[in-house]
Amino acid sequence: MKHSIKIFTVALLLSLFMTSSAFAGTWKEDSNGWRWQEKEQLSPVSSWEWIDSNKDGMAERYYFDENGYLLTNTTTPDGYTVNEAGAWVADGIVRQKAANPAAASTAKKEGKELYFNAIQKSSELTGLDVSGDIHMSLTYSDMEIPISMKLGLKYHDINTPNMEFLSESAMQMLGTKDSHQSFYTNGTYYSNGGANKKYQMKIGHEDMTKNLTLGGLTGQFWAFIDNVQIADNESGGKTLLYASSGEGMESYLSNINNRIWPLLNELDYKIDGISGKAFLTPEGYFSKEDITVYMTVDEDDDTAGFTMNIRLDYNNPGQTVAISFPSTEGYEVVVY
Repeated sequence: MKHSIKIFTVALLLSLFMTSSAFAGTWKEDSNGWRWQEKEQLSPVSSWEWIDSNKDGMAERYYFDENGYLLTNTTTPDGYTVNEAGAWVADGIVRQKAANPAAASTAKKEGKELYFNAIQKSSELTGLDVSGDIHMSLTYSDMEIPISMKLGLKYHDINTPNMEFLSESAMQMLGTKDSHQSFYTNGTYYSNGGANKKYQMKIGHEDMTKNLTLGGLTGQFWAFIDNVQIADNESGGKTLLYASSGEGMESYLSNINNRIWPLLNELDYKIDGISGKAFLTPEGYFSKEDITVYMTVDEDDDTAGFTMNIRLDYNNPGQTVAISFPSTEGYEVVVY
């Protein structure tokens, strides 16, 4: 049995070596430019190709013209940017994907660790200053309904007697606008939903912490992160790009819906997929996040498409947060 296993192992390794050698390609240059040759076949024409030319396990995407030559430092016919080496660039990052299962597994593991550590570090902060832009689009037949929201949140000394926070939101849909502002200072909670909707109540910081969720927009999907690319960013930190099919994420999205628009949780929806970018500081905190969720909504035998894009900006994470509060005049007193 041991002898058979040994023979099988050697045969497997040889087959893997021969397979990788057979599919190894190389760049060829002539007077017209660069082409990619794999086996006996030259590069494709008028199309994109993922190529791991340096064999590091991560492939870059290249565009070849109608004659099979690499386009460099330009915009491709379908509107994408390629750099001086011909690699596709978006948001200042050379986009990559894993060229083999082993590289995909390694990138996924490293990406989840980076993301989880950022969640842990950010959740340990006693103060935070974050702003958010959320754009949603409901598409049904030939009709599209755009919805936009702006969010702002500042807090410091969370769950201590010195705790203070300021939360603001503004929503626009079909020409209507709605806004809300709430804040907590000097042991008093203030809520302002517009005219005749202003009230205040005395409440201890412990009860205030229990009854309020600060944040709730980040870190929801870390367990589902897949198709990962990790890149260095300009700040000296890391940028994490990821995507996932969305299967089984509905319960996680409900946490985001509660923070943005609770009505969404009353709909019968299925997540078709997510894509995201997380920008981390050199210290490992979130500095920016961009998340797009693609959904299908079923209601009364009708089907609609729903897309949600969430962009979060974390201002100076880890630094002292200062809050300028609005006037406390004109609030009706309510007993907690």
